[in-house]
Amino acid sequence: MVELSGDQGGGAPGGASRSPPTELVSVQYLRAAAALGVVVWHAQGQMGLKETIVLQAGIEVFFIISGYVMWLILSRRPVSPMTFLKKRLIRVVPLYWVLTSLMVVLLLVAPQLLQSARFDPAHIIASYLFVAWPNPAEGAGLKPVMIPGWTLNYEMFFYLALAATLPLAARRRAPILLGFLGLLGAASLLPLPPIAHFYASPFMLEFALGILLALGLERLPEPWKRQGPYGVITGCSLLFIGGLLIDPQNHARLLAFALPATLLIAGLVCWETHGRLPALPWLKRIGDASYPLYMIHPVLLSAMAQAWRAAGLTILSPWLFVAAGVVVTSLVGWVLHVTLERPLLAAFSPARKTAGRPATPPLIVS
Repeated sequence: MVELSGDQGGGAPGGASRSPPTELVSVQYLRAAAALGVVVWHAQGQMGLKETIVLQAGIEVFFIISGYVMWLILSRRPVSPMTFLKKRLIRVVPLYWVLTSLMVVLLLVAPQLLQSARFDPAHIIASYLFVAWPNPAEGAGLKPVMIPGWTLNYEMFFYLALAATLPLAARRRAPILLGFLGLLGAASLLPLPPIAHFYASPFMLEFALGILLALGLERLPEPWKRQGPYGVITGCSLLFIGGLLIDPQNHARLLAFALPATLLIAGLVCWETHGRLPALPWLKRIGDASYPLYMIHPVLLSAMAQAWRAAGLTILSPWLFVAAGVVVTSLVGWVLHVTLERPLLAAFSPARKTAGRPATPPLIVS
């Protein structure tokens, strides 16, 4: 669950203003949809199907949500840079290091199980430190040992940039941080070395969109906030149109995916805070488990595809494999969330453990 400071919003009659919510179920819905979209994308690739391009927009959804929620939390409950970074590390590191360590063990004892991984000490160290580094596997670029962890490298960089602005006066924080993220996005047009080009990326502008969304929703007139469902419909429609008409590579993703995704997120959040969002407990549970689900899904899909072919199931429709992939990754993600992620977060969050409250998963794929 995405928890925020402030009182639980209670619907006042006649469209009166509501107090800020203490939790955002809509964000968990979005995280679930984004993670499952990426799963379907990769499952299609495993079966040689034509990938549905718009499913890549799950990455945009994650980055924009991260910028939105981080800014929202810090604007309501300011903390010191070290406190902020400590909390982010507790959210992200334990599970990621455990999964990365399992991958390293596999690289050492059973490398044949991993189709696209090679053992390289410098690359492994960089993976633990969330630093972009050349992957020794052919065609893997700057991805870490846990391939989906490339998004965490962006997240950690964003956290550092955000932490650096926390000592500043509140009125200066947003312009300086947005300006820095904007410069990184603009620098992506320059001929830079590969690692520098990784961080000077249009993806950094998506965190800025999340911040702008948080700032904009605070100032949005009340009648507009009650139009959340229309924002969701429009955002989804523009996403699919962008996926059909635009090749979403590099900067085109900002137009095809990031801007519609921002509208979708705004619509769903407004729908929840100024309306009655449908209750979908199963989708919320997937959202709760979206971090381990996203991290582990490439390995699971690869293993499933090998078993699928070995069992001679290729005579069946490849879409059966896609459906099976969604079910299996969702179940395994939930099991990891309950048996691994929650205990790890509780172990490193004694305050939450003492209070008897479940630890909140990180706002990432991330």
